[in-house]
Amino acid sequence: MSIRAKHSFSRLFVLMVSLMVASCSMEKEAVVAVAPPVVVTLDRAAVEVVELLETLVKKARTDPASAMLRGDLGMAHEVNGFPDAALTSYQQAESLDQNNPRWPYFQSLILADQGEQRLALIAVDRAISLQAEYGPAWMWKGTWLLDAGNPTLALQAFIEAESMGVGAVAIVGQSRVALHQRRPGDAVALLEPLSLEFKHPVVFQLLARAYRESAQIEKAQVALARGRKLQKLQWEDPWHESSQRFEVSFIHRAGHAQQLIQRGESAKAMGILESLREQQPENRVIISNLATAYRDDGDTDRGFWILRRAIESDPDYYPYRTGIADFYRQRGDIETALTHVDYALTLEPELAMLHSKRGLLLNDMGRPEAALKAFQAAIHFDPRKRESFMYAGQVEVALKRWQQAVSHYQSAVRVDPSYTPGYLNLAAALAFSDRFDEAQAALEQAEQLGAHPRQVESARSRLATMRGTSN
Repeated sequence: MSIRAKHSFSRLFVLMVSLMVASCSMEKEAVVAVAPPVVVTLDRAAVEVVELLETLVKKARTDPASAMLRGDLGMAHEVNGFPDAALTSYQQAESLDQNNPRWPYFQSLILADQGEQRLALIAVDRAISLQAEYGPAWMWKGTWLLDAGNPTLALQAFIEAESMGVGAVAIVGQSRVALHQRRPGDAVALLEPLSLEFKHPVVFQLLARAYRESAQIEKAQVALARGRKLQKLQWEDPWHESSQRFEVSFIHRAGHAQQLIQRGESAKAMGILESLREQQPENRVIISNLATAYRDDGDTDRGFWILRRAIESDPDYYPYRTGIADFYRQRGDIETALTHVDYALTLEPELAMLHSKRGLLLNDMGRPEAALKAFQAAIHFDPRKRESFMYAGQVEVALKRWQQAVSHYQSAVRVDPSYTPGYLNLAAALAFSDRFDEAQAALEQAEQLGAHPRQVESARSRLATMRGTSN
């Protein structure tokens, strides 16, 4: 066949296909319009990621009219580290089903991460036009509007988010707008009551700025001390969280499980960790976290035996030793717990945390002087840990060495000026040293930093009694 004949045949074939498509449904028309499923290079990807993406691409090819399959492929791309492919897949899903708000919503999150706030706002508006009741979409819209220098519209978005039940984070957003508009008094009015219930570091950081701009310097210093921790402000996002089911990378799943344990969701973490242990039965981090998850969920026997078996085959991994020491201490077998901590110290002699654990166990055994030496060793190897000073102070209190206790508690609050237990204990030690005015000042500092009112009131009552007795 000549080249000209081939071209004529091709044109005829395209014409026939077009006529066939014209007679089909609107859904079939979308099949012609949408591009093929996105295929990414997987040379360095984990085996489980390769298997998942290849399976989802195959499904999308088999049913090219399915918006859901394109969306699933997008979520799998996103959570496993392919944001550009995810964005294209979400765009394809939206072209196939323009009534599903999740596809433009997911696009907006990726666009914002890529620094394209203007495009992100366009995409999130499409999502909101389809489902205006989804609070997280309004939160993101307000955040991006404020970043883009449009505080008036941002405020409206944050108010909408609050009305949709998003809660405290929407009020934080409104306070950010107030500060942007140089209304620090309004920000204080929003943040002060919020800080009583929502004790997130970002709340105190913004409150410190609002106080400072209102010329309330002392209050600003207290708020800044309470907001020293770096922690990102997050809110629940069920739509985006649904994509986690496609997170098959071992590293990502292990990290997610650890986050669940930290959030107190150990039951959820256990299922993930058991699955990961099947893939890598000797993985030390997985074994340690799994034992912790079982312990936190109340199944201490299973957690204990996981570590006991692990130590038999791998005796020189110190986290196994410290983990099982915690189980023995919980059972009241302090001597065995100490044996494991001492073994861990032969492996990591300069690890401050191990010296602190040793000090706690020695104190449990009624050996305060030995415990104090262990805490002093912990302070030597890491003087930034407030707990080591706190523990040393408690030993000194037990020994009724008030001046030494005061010194340790002062060091604890110097390391962390927001540490309310440090101020409460400092107040008590100062009172026993007959330094009542200083004790009162420490107690007031604890109260300003948000110590529990009952603790403050109890300490104040004891201080008054001691002051009266001394007169």
